[in-house]
Amino acid sequence: MQSELSIRLNDEGYKNWIKAGFCLQKIRDCLLRFVNTEMEKFHQFLLRTNSVLQRESCKYFCRPAGTNFQRACSLCEEWKRELLNHHTNQNNVIYWGNCSPPLWPKYAWEVAKVYMPRGQANRQGPEKCDVAALLNLINSCDQFDFVERQKVIEIASSDWQVQITETDAVDALKFTDEEINADVIFNAELELIREWMEELCFAVEEQEPLQIQHLNSLNTFKELLKQNKELESVLHQEVEQLYNLEKKLKSGMRTE
Repeated sequence: MQSELSIRLNDEGYKNWIKAGFCLQKIRDCLLRFVNTEMEKFHQFLLRTNSVLQRESCKYFCRPAGTNFQRACSLCEEWKRELLNHHTNQNNVIYWGNCSPPLWPKYAWEVAKVYMPRGQANRQGPEKCDVAALLNLINSCDQFDFVERQKVIEIASSDWQVQITETDAVDALKFTDEEINADVIFNAELELIREWMEELCFAVEEQEPLQIQHLNSLNTFKELLKQNKELESVLHQEVEQLYNLEKKLKSGMRTE
């Protein structure tokens, strides 16, 4: 594995992408306990200050889809109203489909998903989220009013161009002054690839405007897998997903 990994990391652009992603993963790890604690506090605050929310859970299995949550029972409707009241920008698109409203009375993290970008439905805790989702939560929920939001926005909007020093460019496995285990780098790489694939899947499923660069990105990824068998063997599910996406993209382009 190390030899193929070293070859990939000696490509300056690819290495820069891995290093930036690795840094963001470390930021995510530092935020986990903080956001979890604050959302537990927020959940208890909601239950304490609104007696309606203390009723037994929804019995109608209210289930929103995407950004739509029109039909809700009286209990879920009250939760929805309360959660919107604590949104820092109520004009933003809310991905209600992230949530299972019947779980709002019991689970703080189910509440947190209201303030996060799409794709969080199966995320059962902060450790399952990427840093963008956690930063979005901090920026969107007024539980975090004590945080300097401009700093959060700066981190979230940074292009994260990591400088590659002359020494680092020579030794592909050295991210800092001390060598990082190749397995750590490889696992970070896998996580970044899976996040990229997931985001593209959401775009296809939600029928967002798809352009030729999406197909170009898929072709680049296919070529990467072809040249790196250890990636292909580990990402076999993603490979199957890749070809299904390619068919959808090509089909969509033919009908335009």
